[in-house]
Amino acid sequence: MNINFEELCYSCRTGDMDNVDRLISTGVNVNSVDKFDNSPLFLASLCGHEGVVKLLLQRGAVCDRDRYEGARCIYGALNDSIRDILLSYDISKAVDVKQPFATHISSIYNDESFLNKDISFRLANDQQFTAHKFLLCARSNVLAEKLANEWAENNVLLTEVRSDIFEIFLKFLYLIPILHVIQPEQYDQLMKLSSEFNVELLPDFLDKARHIANPMEKSRLMSEYQYKFTEVVRKQLLLFVNRCIFSSAIDLVDGEQQTTSLRDCPAYPDIQLSVRNRSGNLRIYPCHLAVLNRAEYFKRMFTNNFKEKVTYVKAKHTSGKYNNVIPQLTLPDCEFEVAEIIIRYLYADSTDIPWTYAVEVLLLADILLEDRLKTIASTIITQSKDFIQQHNALDVLYLSWETRVERLELFAAKFIAIHLQELSNDPELKRAIVLSSERISLRQETDTIELVDDIRYYLLRKYSFDPDDVELFETQDDLEYLKQVGYLEYRRDMETVDNILTELGLDV
Repeated sequence: MNINFEELCYSCRTGDMDNVDRLISTGVNVNSVDKFDNSPLFLASLCGHEGVVKLLLQRGAVCDRDRYEGARCIYGALNDSIRDILLSYDISKAVDVKQPFATHISSIYNDESFLNKDISFRLANDQQFTAHKFLLCARSNVLAEKLANEWAENNVLLTEVRSDIFEIFLKFLYLIPILHVIQPEQYDQLMKLSSEFNVELLPDFLDKARHIANPMEKSRLMSEYQYKFTEVVRKQLLLFVNRCIFSSAIDLVDGEQQTTSLRDCPAYPDIQLSVRNRSGNLRIYPCHLAVLNRAEYFKRMFTNNFKEKVTYVKAKHTSGKYNNVIPQLTLPDCEFEVAEIIIRYLYADSTDIPWTYAVEVLLLADILLEDRLKTIASTIITQSKDFIQQHNALDVLYLSWETRVERLELFAAKFIAIHLQELSNDPELKRAIVLSSERISLRQETDTIELVDDIRYYLLRKYSFDPDDVELFETQDDLEYLKQVGYLEYRRDMETVDNILTELGLDV
């Protein structure tokens, strides 16, 4: 095991926040585990060090409640304060350690396949760089203004910029980590170029870094700013989506033909995304393959044998002339609000999903093969008190089976366990148990009914028992004691489950 990681684990146990901060800045993997399968976050939570827990989360530690390690952190937290921190931490950061948003934006920089780059820069030494107009537009108001005017011809000559400086600058716009490769002699020109185009944060970082000689302190500064860069780009792309994509969308009533082109809109799209809502109306959004490609469904459509799902639209410009064709993708039918949640997520990693749309988002994410968004939507369902007041827990169970989201299945089982006596005579509960038993053959299992097992597990949790407690209580004759500890109520609930199984003729 890495010596620094061992030291990190020890510091998390002892609560030495300054040393934890230092060790993280050296590049230690905060999501690794020691020989006992303990992560740094678990150790800090178990030992009650609230400040260390917050620091680890801010620096990329993952508390994914759908995974074993995340669940251990929550259940093992020393107090409610730490448990609340873990439960309330921003879902968009808690789901995936790899930060898929930043990873995807960086990946399109070097992609030369079907992800259209629509502007070329030629420098004094004849070296050329290509980029996506929409990203440049989102990253800087100055760049957006130039793209709309003097750079409108798509081929730009920059004779005053060194190629090495421009390459670093362009990679920065694409969220590629470049801070560690910048040399001191490049600082001034990078600051000048960044300031000229009014690009946030890079000049600020360079101004601070030039005065730091300690490598460890500079590493800490890089880590801090790389996180800030990602957050800024998320906000910029969200603004771009609202300002340039949604405001340029075209609404068509049923049967109406599109007569204007989206190609000339301020979003600089290379694809149209069409959506039909329940009323039969059609809305067309100007989008970008480079971003839609983030969803596995669209990626497969363009890289495998699904190209027949892509149509091509030849639309008139307002001048009356026909523009070149632009491909059009169709999103499965849904409300426009749901489609826009999906678009905001793909472009800006926005996880602002109202609970009223969480089910529709989950179902659409399932079609799009977007597992992370499924996890986010299911988390919102299980955390919303309003949702469970408006929906039956058994509907959540069926939804979990349809979308293969275990979190929802466990949520439904827990709800049933807590409200077992109220639901025991509900025919729908009995139907759910039968359906769960029929799923056994699909899993080629013969010794258990998953829903029943989950209910029994949550009955133990309901009364704060473990199996050893139950074995001990079964040897006791003191009814008053058994009543006091809650065992008699637990026994009644377990007998209720057994009676339902007997009534259904199920032997497990």
